[in-house]
This record gives sequence, C-alpha cells and structure tokens, in this order.
Amino acid sequence: MDLTVPRPISAGAARTWREEGWWLDVTLPGLLRRRADEQPAAAAVIAGDRTWSFADLEVESDRVAAGLARLGVGRGDVVSCQLANVPEIVVLQNACAKRRAIFSPIHLVYRAAEVEGILAFAGSRVMIVGPSRSDLHPQHMALALRPKLPALREIVVAGESAAPGVVPFAELAGDPGSAVENPDPDDPFLLLFTSGTTASPKATLHRHNMRFGNARISAEEMGLTAADRICSIARLSHLWGLYAYWMGLSVGAAQVLLEHFSPEAFAAIAASARPTVAVGAPAHVAALFAWPGLRPAHLGSLRLFALSGSVCPPDLARRMRATLGVTPLICWGMTETGIGLYTRPDDPPEIIEQTVGRPSRGCMLAVLDGEGRGVPANTEGELAIRSPFAFEGYVNNHAATAESFGVDGWFLTGDLASIDAAGNVRILGRTRELINRGGVKFHPADVEEVLCRHPAVAVVVLVGMPDARLGERSCCFVVPRPGPPPTLADLTTALAEAGVARFKWPERLELVAELPMTPTGKVQRSLLRERLWKAP
Repeated sequence: MDLTVPRPISAGAARTWREEGWWLDVTLPGLLRRRADEQPAAAAVIAGDRTWSFADLEVESDRVAAGLARLGVGRGDVVSCQLANVPEIVVLQNACAKRRAIFSPIHLVYRAAEVEGILAFAGSRVMIVGPSRSDLHPQHMALALRPKLPALREIVVAGESAAPGVVPFAELAGDPGSAVENPDPDDPFLLLFTSGTTASPKATLHRHNMRFGNARISAEEMGLTAADRICSIARLSHLWGLYAYWMGLSVGAAQVLLEHFSPEAFAAIAASARPTVAVGAPAHVAALFAWPGLRPAHLGSLRLFALSGSVCPPDLARRMRATLGVTPLICWGMTETGIGLYTRPDDPPEIIEQTVGRPSRGCMLAVLDGEGRGVPANTEGELAIRSPFAFEGYVNNHAATAESFGVDGWFLTGDLASIDAAGNVRILGRTRELINRGGVKFHPADVEEVLCRHPAVAVVVLVGMPDARLGERSCCFVVPRPGPPPTLADLTTALAEAGVARFKWPERLELVAELPMTPTGKVQRSLLRERLWKAP
C-alpha cells in the first residue's frame, strides 16, 4: 500500500533544520554501528540472565536483516510485529532499518479485529508474533487472518515452535552478505498507530531525522549517560518505550528488558539487573504504591523515574521522591510529536509536581484560544506545538490531518494547558474531557488532584454522566486501596476541606477493581462515559 502523508516536509524546512542542528542526519543503524565501534563490549540489552553487547546486537540485527531479505523484504515494505519487551523486538527494529523497511509494532492487548485493521491499512508484508498466552494464540490468529490480507506473505513466530506455514524467528538469522543497506536519514523507518482515548487509531509515519535528534537532545537534558541502565515499563510498541531505547542508544546506555509489568516483576528485575532509570506511566507507579509488598530497598538502584502517557498527580510525584528516593521526570509527548516537554532533574520540586516542564530544544509551544490566537501567561487554552520532530500528518488521512493542524503549521494537541512566565507548562485535561454541568464547564483534573491524596483512594477518575435537568453531572470512579473503601461523603468532605467549588463535586461514586486503560497507560474515559450514558 502507498503510505503517503498529507503535509510532506518541504526542502526548505529540512535544510533549515539541518543548519540549526535539529536534524542530525543520523539513522538507527548508524547509531548502533557507532556504539558497536566505540563500545563493542558494553552491555546493550539485558534480559533476565542474558546480556547482549553492542557488538552482539550489531551482528544479530545484521543476521536478521539477511533473513528479512530472504523473505523478500526491502525498501518501503512494512514489517509488523506483536511482541512483548523481549530481545527480538530490539533486534527486529534494527534489522528492518538495515533493509530500509518500515517497522510497525502492534500493542499486545490488541486482538484479531484490531490486528486485521492495522495489517490491512499498512499493507504489511511480514507479521512477527510471540508465544501463546492463556487468552491468545498469536500465530494461529495470524494464520486465520492471512487469507483476508493479500499483502501478507509471511508469518514468523518467536518464543515457541512454529505451526505449519509459520517461520521460526531463529531461522531468520543467516549470513548477512549484501543484505544490509545504509538507509537515508530521510527514509521512513517506523509506522505507529495512535492509541488515543477519544477516537479510532490513526497512523503516523516517522523518519530517522524526525526522531533521533529529539532522542539525543532529550537524553542530554534528562542527564542520561553511558553508565545508566534504562528499564522501560512502557511497551516497545509505543513511542515512549521506543524513546527509552533510542535515548539509551544515543548515549551508550544499556536497556534492561521487562517482558511484562507487574509490581512484583518490576521489583524483581530492579533487584537483579539494578537499573538506574525507569520509564513508564503514572499508572505504573500508582500500581507500585498499591502493592503491599513494596519496599524502598527494592528500587534502591534507581535515580530517575521518567513518566509520560497521562497527567501525573502531584501527590504521586511527591511520594516517589519521599518514599522511593528517586527523582521523577515528568514528560509530555504524543505519537505525533515525539517528546515535546519534560522537567529536568535539577528542577525545584514544585515544578516537577505541578507541571510537565519546559519544551525540548527545537520545539515551539503555544496556548491558543478558541479562535486560534495566543493567550497570556497562566491562561488556559489548547496546547499547540510546532517542531522539527513533529509528524507530517496522518497517513492517507487528509480529513484527520486538516482537523489537527491550525494556522501556520501549529499542531493542535487536544490538551488544555497553561504556560507560566518561565515556560513551564501545566496540563489541565483534554478538551473532550470537560464536564458540562448546567452550562458551567470544568476539567476533572482539579478534583482528581485532591481526591488522589485521600488515603483510601488508589486511582480516581471523574467523567460526566447524563442528567435530564443539568445535561451532565460528575461521576467518580475509584480503585480503592486495601482496607475500608471510601464513601461519597468521605470524598466530598475532602473536597470541601480543600476548598474545591461545590459544583465540581462528584454526585455518584463507582468503586471498581480496575479502570479500562489504553496500551500506553491512559484511562479510557470514553468507555467509562459510554457505560454511564448507556445505563438504564
């Protein structure tokens, strides 16, 4: 399938970004080759009791590139995969780039309907899957889908025996010969589908130059070094997880692979592999704090914990520093933009707890009103970004692209935000998350920030529910901590004591064991809202 973008980067813009140093003309294979040359014996990937050096990773990705060549994969072909955070997914993205192919990881939680739609849209030539799990047999799912997907030539399985018609991943490795190519820095190398909470996924295409300048700058400003060991809780099917790898590769740091997250698994790998930096979402930290077995000593090697994917409650950031002794780095980014904002390790605690920091070098931000005009400092509006690292529009989707870009090329993020005089940004919610109670709108983050400090609350989310008189009232979904659960009266008392206006108080409480989440750790408010609006 022809993967076209509606707003291709102009030659003039590309020239300017090179001259200004944002585009480095660096590729993923080039970065790995540099590490293999400069640090051949240094650890690149640590997975359980196995360690791959940068030289090992270079050789293995060369060998897998040869296997992809035998399967007919070449420039512009899409190779999809549905893998956990295992060594194969690291090897594969490097091998694809060495064939000038496009790597397209799919979230593990997706099933046949979502996978079929993605493979069909991408025109994927090869699909690589992992081993069976209790609720899913990926290679059999892929085999059942293949007759519906004329572009899909090969299915490859890693981690278990191959069924008839499926290629074992181990058989990909061969003599590289002439299979390894040098991609152009302007080549597309990654196809990702957004996992937004408010709409169907959309496709984004990423070039080497768009990503690796941003990764290097972010690694520098976050203080990452070759001495670090980075453990990504975030999946490598998500841009945030991929950035953990790219930032580490930029500075020569090792990747500690956590195959599947649970508090117990993370604590175990932290004790054995001794990572110094963790990358995840606020939901992961909330799960750690809710785990009765957590001991600060479990995470004693960590110095930084970088969080993105949703707004981090200030109390959670405070507890990370006070209880775990780690510095939180609060980050903001999107599949469309790369890493746009983050706090720095030496920022004062109030900046880290209340904001998502300042723009990454190269990124321009604005807060716009409903007419697309900039607003004064500390005024709420929609966050917009212009950047040499931002995408060129949704693949083959002119309508969604037109809706997402304002005047002068500003990408409209859908986040409500304010910027203070020092350039620090506070995320206030999503434009579509506002609750409209009798014509008075408010964003739930104000209330959630207070309620998440309640000792009986582990996670809290407010959404609008239908009301015949007011249009909407607010309903509070709470995952309680162990012990007696909170009552609605407990929560409204806490809000009263904090001085929150009464019209923002929840008028219904739903206690739940867990909340529906996107693959990237965001609460799917739309599903909660749907549940309320469909209720009798």
